[in-house]
Amino acid sequence: MRKKGKPNPDQRYFMMVVGLYATVKDESFLLVANVSERIIVRASNPGLFENDSDVLWQKGHAPESIVCHGRIGINTDSPDEALVVCGNTKIMGNVMHPSDRRAKQNIQEVDSTEQLKRIAQMRIVEYDYRPEFASRMGIDQCHETGIIAQEVRELLPSAVREMGDITCINGETIDQFLMVDKEQIFMENVGAVKQLCKLTDNLESRIQELEVWNTRLAKLKTLGSMRSNSKAPTKGKINKNCTSRAELPSPVPSPSQSSKNYFCGRYNHCLQHRVFQASIIMLVTTMALCVISITALYMLTLQEDMDFNSSFNDSNVIPAYTTPAALTTAASTASPGPWPPDIDFSNVFYSDEVYCCPSTSIPNHSTNLTDTVVPFNFLSHVVTNLRKTVEGWLESLPEKLINSTDWTNTTIQSIFITQNHQAIDQQYCQENCGKGNHTYYIPLSKHIPPNMPITLQMNTPELLVIRLCSRDESEQCSSVLDYNGPESDAALNTQGYIHKWTLAVANHRRASYHFRTSVAGLADCSTDHNYAGVLFTDYHFQFFRRCD
Repeated sequence: MRKKGKPNPDQRYFMMVVGLYATVKDESFLLVANVSERIIVRASNPGLFENDSDVLWQKGHAPESIVCHGRIGINTDSPDEALVVCGNTKIMGNVMHPSDRRAKQNIQEVDSTEQLKRIAQMRIVEYDYRPEFASRMGIDQCHETGIIAQEVRELLPSAVREMGDITCINGETIDQFLMVDKEQIFMENVGAVKQLCKLTDNLESRIQELEVWNTRLAKLKTLGSMRSNSKAPTKGKINKNCTSRAELPSPVPSPSQSSKNYFCGRYNHCLQHRVFQASIIMLVTTMALCVISITALYMLTLQEDMDFNSSFNDSNVIPAYTTPAALTTAASTASPGPWPPDIDFSNVFYSDEVYCCPSTSIPNHSTNLTDTVVPFNFLSHVVTNLRKTVEGWLESLPEKLINSTDWTNTTIQSIFITQNHQAIDQQYCQENCGKGNHTYYIPLSKHIPPNMPITLQMNTPELLVIRLCSRDESEQCSSVLDYNGPESDAALNTQGYIHKWTLAVANHRRASYHFRTSVAGLADCSTDHNYAGVLFTDYHFQFFRRCD
């Protein structure tokens, strides 16, 4: 528009640009472009053309929808997320989170025992926000109840994030301000509640047992009150006089007759006294037998534990390496059969080079348990009679537990090497195959390179936890020390139905591993070994190279 007949230097105008681009792969190249003359658009409101910035808000494809391409900040000029609100927010609906199984991977169940421990260690405090910080963030209510981010980061680091520097109204700067993801803390609470439910179920069963015992004690207390209210029996002479006097009617009893009637009343309870006394004698006899039995069982169990611990400590010695011929001879003397095949990757990685180690001998690990006589002569006859009964009960105990409804099978269904899908079956189990303990002797081919990873996959029919209780990788092959082979997994346990363990056995002359399978929360590596086959199952793998 003109001012006073002259062109307006502040006149707004548009220029149309038409360009031709060539696109090659992911890059575009301008070939030619033309620009038009200045185009002046007349409008009733010139202020519509005053904003030269990019338009971020647009109408969406859905009706009554608005789309913003960028980050939105309310009461803040530096939003670092898609939406940052400094102040209170009212939501009259639900906040939805993505939770579709099809969009997830690496799904593993979390140990609820650890979640309960972390929740128990979290401290709930009351606090007031500093006025300069509350004014900067738009917080109206300064007094709140919650947690401290620094304390949560020590227990659950994934729930705490650094949001950069925050500048308060007074100019003070808080470096690397910490914020807490309360959604993760909520899921920790869910896991802790699950663990508390398990503990509550156990307490309910204990309470039921205590109620049964309380009922029995109440009956015994009733018998004791009857005994205290009853009187002692009278002598035979008084009873006879009482009987003769009772046959003659006497309308007005004399003092002597009243005393005799008193003794007659006591005589009516004689039969009850005798039954009660017999019951007391039987109870005392039963208690004496129980004390003798418990003492004998304690002595027997103590001696057997000492023998078992000594044999168990001897069986924990890791066998040394032996030549295949020596191990074949030892295996043939125990249980004749063909030597199991070597772990060979010739169908995956063919190699003619021989990687061998100096051979040593594997000692025999068969332990003979002998019965020990309890050194108490006065209980020898009781121990001899109770030994067979206790042993029969202990042998039938695992079967009773296995047949119960809440027992879970802790054995491994199948074992194989993932690189060549070679199964590790019973032919590798030379000894200790069953009753909660399995030992596998697995030979490696002399053509396996030392840097070849070997992954052992164990499949379980139930949802179990497999823990690596111990391992021995100290004896590395001297001829392959220059190779940088793979290292074993640093994890101590796996949970689920499929368990994969990468073991560094190729660059070792001999390596041994001890795994323990159990239900989560029922057993671990420190559980008493007497519960093998009931609460857990042990698996020992002995890897060695064959060079013949």
